Amino acid sequence: MKLLFVHSHKFKHYKGLFYSEGQLPYELFQSRYLTNFEKVIICARKEEKYSLENWSLSSGEHIEHISLPDLSIIKDRNKKVKETNSILKRELVNSDVLVARMPSVHGYLAIKLALRLNKPYVVEVVGDVFDSLWNHGSIYGKVLAPLSYAKHKRMLRKSKYTIYVTDRYLQDRYPSNKKALTINASNVELSPTDKECVERRLQKIEDTNDNRPIKIGLIGSYASKYKGIDTGIKLVKKLNEKGVNCQLNVLGSGSNEWLISLADKLNIKDKIHFDGILSGQEAVSKWLDDKDIYIQPSLTEGLPRALIEAMSRGLPAVGSRVGGIPELLSQDYLHNPGSLEELFDIVNLFIKNKELMKTESKKNYSKSQEYTTDVLMKRRDDFWKEFIKREVT
Repeated sequence: MKLLFVHSHKFKHYKGLFYSEGQLPYELFQSRYLTNFEKVIICARKEEKYSLENWSLSSGEHIEHISLPDLSIIKDRNKKVKETNSILKRELVNSDVLVARMPSVHGYLAIKLALRLNKPYVVEVVGDVFDSLWNHGSIYGKVLAPLSYAKHKRMLRKSKYTIYVTDRYLQDRYPSNKKALTINASNVELSPTDKECVERRLQKIEDTNDNRPIKIGLIGSYASKYKGIDTGIKLVKKLNEKGVNCQLNVLGSGSNEWLISLADKLNIKDKIHFDGILSGQEAVSKWLDDKDIYIQPSLTEGLPRALIEAMSRGLPAVGSRVGGIPELLSQDYLHNPGSLEELFDIVNLFIKNKELMKTESKKNYSKSQEYTTDVLMKRRDDFWKEFIKREVT
């Protein structure tokens, strides 16, 4: 059987191979889809690259990549939509099942065609299209947000098979057909973590002193305004003004000129470190182990994989009150999106209270174990077996 996977993700193309910035590596397709299907066709956008960075390889055995036009560019959009539909129709006809990852304009078009062709499909809901567009940073995004929300919500109402990354949030925002087979399964690929990492974390908290700066960690694309990296930079400015010796380390990719400019304007460039991208969970775990507190001050989220990874390393964490973040952290450690004052108060409270940090370290580790790969894999495998029994065999 052949599965068609459609998303607006932009894969990096380098010397005939496709790469992803850690989000969609080959191992993900191998573990989630190739266990039940002989081949996976990936239809997504492509970006040509002329040097190799720490990207994850997405190409591999039984995987084929097909490039789709970029529909985010207004020029010649109608022509590109026709071209996209032509490619998707061809691939749908030659496939047994569609997986459309949403929100995604390409996924949306693929579902419309699947309905027309009476092709069975599964929708993976990984984010809130309204929040993503509303917080895009442009007037165009704010105009599109309510329209796209209504379209996506109508489309999800038709879905008979849906995988949500959250426990409740996205299910409430984008409910499926009342008789639909649905599961909640985060996008995180998290290996079971040895409890010794918590013991090391507790000792690290106990050994914290004024001789070194408090290291605050944040993971997110530099180019994404909605990840709240600018709020993190302002937090470091305010903490240092209040006498707290601290720095911000950001793991991510994309253009960070606007963030460097902000740090320069606030006169704290030496306190802000952009650490680029790291390949593989082991490297990310080592990076997280070096931090003291993790923050996720996003303006919008589905269920942030980076936050779960930080929690799995026993890091005390603070997040904004958006998307699925309240499903991970207790109310006491949530702040309203964009609120520097609330974020400052919580982080400052952690810094002043080692026992509180230890308590949250243990709680976060325990919560993260609900999202290990083996737990989620069993849930997905049961879902796919039932789907295949109903729709394919």
